[in-house]
Amino acid sequence: MKNTAKLTDSFIKIKNDLDEGLKRGKKFSELFEVLSTTSDEKELLYAANELFSFDVDSKAVVFPEKFEPSDYYLIFITRLIEISGLKTKLGLKFKQLDNHQILFHNWKDSDQSFRFEIENGQVKYNDQATHQTIFSLDLKNRKMSFDTDTINDFYFISDEENKDSMDQINLFTKLGKILESDYDFDVDFNMFDARNDKVYELANTGLNSDITDELFVESAKNHYTLLNGDTYKGAFLRLKNGVVFSIFQEDAESDQWAIQVSDKKQEKSLFDILKDYTFLNDWYVKNIKELKLKTLF
Repeated sequence: MKNTAKLTDSFIKIKNDLDEGLKRGKKFSELFEVLSTTSDEKELLYAANELFSFDVDSKAVVFPEKFEPSDYYLIFITRLIEISGLKTKLGLKFKQLDNHQILFHNWKDSDQSFRFEIENGQVKYNDQATHQTIFSLDLKNRKMSFDTDTINDFYFISDEENKDSMDQINLFTKLGKILESDYDFDVDFNMFDARNDKVYELANTGLNSDITDELFVESAKNHYTLLNGDTYKGAFLRLKNGVVFSIFQEDAESDQWAIQVSDKKQEKSLFDILKDYTFLNDWYVKNIKELKLKTLF
């Protein structure tokens, strides 16, 4: 009788493990349905966060079809674009690996593709050809940041012309604004931020005076005058349409330098100004290591 009881207990344990595994699978299915179909922004974020850390497999039940954790970020972004009604050339594609699928975005009428990848604990939206990070995203802690090195490499240093670059910048910054306004995210737009109170801090402290001297000369060649700041260490340029470009020492103790752009309509970012004025763009590229912006998080 004792052996029969032990055998029965083993069968009951197997049955309970199967029930628990199937229960976990049902929970996964419910969350995935929410992520795939909901139009509620709060539900969308909740489902993406839950699925990112959700392990659907158990000892008793292993599900053959599943995604990588970072792919739930991709589904979240895809659905957010859809719910927000943003115009986009991003398409969602699937690729089958041995025991799971991976998701990626492709840009219509181009060879360019993107996907989220986990690197050193961070979830990064990477260009698949160059493996450079467009932006990092943290849904749990509600943070998004655009990558300084990628901005410099893609839009200033690279000789390859990307006809879709402005469309991509507009789309990704619009996504950042939605996350900021609707989800209360902290977003570092880097040099794409057009707000007047945005201070673009340089990554390195200290700034060689030769760099500002060069800006003075190049400005004069283009019929602009670089003026010294009255109340701060630094200088500023008055550009067209009331736009003011400033470079200054933000903190004397740490010798932290920064750049600021201001205009009445708050429409012009540092990126816009650099691209609008060839002499500023050339000055920035020549001194890009010294003028590289700090990534906030």
